[in-house]
Amino acid sequence: MGEMNAFFSWGGVTRVRLVVTLALLTGVLGCGDDQVPPPRTDLPYELYCNIADGNCQVAIYNSVAAKLEATGFAPPKLRTISVEQHADEIRSSLDLQDLTGEDASTRGLRLLGFIPEASESLTATQTEFRISQIAAYYSSSNDMITVVDREYEEVNAQALLAHEFTHAIQERQFGFAGVWAGVNSEDTVLGARSVIEGDAQHTEAAWVYEKLGYLPDEIDWDAIHDDYKGWLEESVADAEVALVDTAALFPYSYGFAFMSEATLTNGLGARGLAFGAPPSSALEVLSGPFGAAPTFDFPNVAHPSPVEGHTQEVEDRVGAWYVYGFLRRNGVAEEEAWTTALSWRGDELAVYDTGSEVAAVWRVRFEESASMVRDAINADTEGRTRTAVLFEQDVFVLAAESDQALLAWADRPLDTMTAALVLKDGRRHGGVSVGTCMKSLDFKLPNPPPLLR
Repeated sequence: MGEMNAFFSWGGVTRVRLVVTLALLTGVLGCGDDQVPPPRTDLPYELYCNIADGNCQVAIYNSVAAKLEATGFAPPKLRTISVEQHADEIRSSLDLQDLTGEDASTRGLRLLGFIPEASESLTATQTEFRISQIAAYYSSSNDMITVVDREYEEVNAQALLAHEFTHAIQERQFGFAGVWAGVNSEDTVLGARSVIEGDAQHTEAAWVYEKLGYLPDEIDWDAIHDDYKGWLEESVADAEVALVDTAALFPYSYGFAFMSEATLTNGLGARGLAFGAPPSSALEVLSGPFGAAPTFDFPNVAHPSPVEGHTQEVEDRVGAWYVYGFLRRNGVAEEEAWTTALSWRGDELAVYDTGSEVAAVWRVRFEESASMVRDAINADTEGRTRTAVLFEQDVFVLAAESDQALLAWADRPLDTMTAALVLKDGRRHGGVSVGTCMKSLDFKLPNPPPLLR
């Protein structure tokens, strides 16, 4: 994916000062303002030191730990690997059978447009994201931070390390067991990761700006969050970008805004509360930490009996973010897609396999707008074996690999729910998007930050 063109990189930073022209500052604000404080010019050691040096690492870790009131913990181990080593490590862990694209998950997600038609497989999509997008990651199993050496500029490099040190501190302060305890679907993954990555993203930004000398009330956090969200919303409408990849980046924008609001309003104590009781859905993240909790009303028995010969292979709940992206990719305007996504009240995605053919059934419940969703999906079926059927406030999106199979599924009596969706092992699949405790290349802090007037 491309860089975030709306943001300024730290390319103007030298070892001793930030070079920021008045014109650049005006570009951030949209107009001149004599009352805006000028950017600070002196860089402290933590923002220019060599992150491969042990003294630099300790200085950054201690500084971040002090900001989070987490002193007294030993820092994690750290290693730096090349881009080639990073790719080799990821590829070496793959099962080649997962790359064939013949698995039910890949074929079902491709039918719905969650991964591009041209993608080899879900695993290949996930692998490409890990190889191309991850700048660094923290592994709690061995308490190790890995930095992928991509020749980061000053301040970018130190901010990257601050982000990963925050993950290590999260493990020390709260542990990850609580935040992952209720995770059993892609939607709950987005809720949990929004706390983990959102907290690290906010801490990274707040730490950098503090080191640059900005006072807390000089930063326009809303403008920063709006830029992050705007870029991701453009990306989600691009059918060439895997929808599962936009979900992997969701925590860095919407999770960032969620944790910023919680922490800026209620202080550091809000972090522990979020780790103890994370959002259970993307919709809760979109609603904000102080938004009204959505009322979920979704039947335990989610789908009709399968068409004869079809065996269920996948079950998942993908949530409001996928609804928004799906609608955008089916021609729905941005504002209407948002309004509809925010009226989401539950969903279940099932993928069935006959051994030779795959079908996907996605049932989504809305507080309103169900008929609009049906009509939008059915407006353009050229080249697709997909249809949408309305049942009260639920929309059944049916997709198959042949017209015959699609017609068979569309003929099922949707008001006779005779079979619950239960996997053979009794569990959901979940978690098709990538990432935990990592830093993505796609998000850079604006330099200078948007300043409050």
